[in-house]
Amino acid sequence: MTDEPSTRPGSGPPDTSDYLPAAIQKAVVRTGLAHPVTIYAIALGVSVGVVGSLFDIPVLLGAAVGLTLLGPAWAVLQIFFRHEAIGSRYLESLHHRQKQYERRLIGRIEDGLRSCITVDGLERAANTGIAQLKNIQIKLDNVKALLGQKLRPGEITHGRFLGAAEQVSLSVLDNLNTVASVLKSAASIDLAYIHERLRDLDEKSQPGQEDADPRPSLQARLDLWNRQIETIDRLMAGNEAAMTEMERISAAVARWPQDRKFADSDIESAIAQLHALASQAHDYETLDPTQRRY
Repeated sequence: MTDEPSTRPGSGPPDTSDYLPAAIQKAVVRTGLAHPVTIYAIALGVSVGVVGSLFDIPVLLGAAVGLTLLGPAWAVLQIFFRHEAIGSRYLESLHHRQKQYERRLIGRIEDGLRSCITVDGLERAANTGIAQLKNIQIKLDNVKALLGQKLRPGEITHGRFLGAAEQVSLSVLDNLNTVASVLKSAASIDLAYIHERLRDLDEKSQPGQEDADPRPSLQARLDLWNRQIETIDRLMAGNEAAMTEMERISAAVARWPQDRKFADSDIESAIAQLHALASQAHDYETLDPTQRRY
């Protein structure tokens, strides 16, 4: 028998809403109601009750009442008296799912960025992306270390805060994954060739009516490359903003007193800031260049 809390199906990462108190409470209730003792006690009680009623056996009828009451009582015990333990295991399962997804994502991002380091015009963006990939992992490790000093690992508050920080990290990683994809697309545009062709055409006389002018096509490819670079710059600027805010929150956590002698409102405020930060970092992926906030 097991009382392991279940998370939503799928191999993707958890969502910010999965770490909210309402989601944790829902997982605890679901675990209590679905616990084998709860289910089997009620089922066995009903079965014994039917047999006792058919054959008029008082002992079985009494046992049926006891078993039928045991099921709900066990669920109440799980929900109200083991809330912290079950909630912590639920958050740990989210953390495990998040790390599995991140491992796959980080490898894909790193391969994509490194493949563009030697591409003309993309070296700076690729190297900046690799640096951001390293920095966000360092910052997340720093938050984990601070939390270990201020909160007790295994309690729900610790898991919620860690989950919120991981959501910020995941937002940065998602942006870098988009950066790697855009870089891959931009790498197919031969910048040196376009500039050389445009230079050669400028040095020559205007093409005759029988000749097709390749300038519009070349310029269109050049404009596309520039738009892709703008998208990359926008995403990376969003990452820098997210990492800066994460540093500020880490600094605030570092100032909390030891032994949990600080207000719960401080924790809730920091968690809310991290959730907002994770959502804002994702906004940079679709934000129009004319509406930048950095």
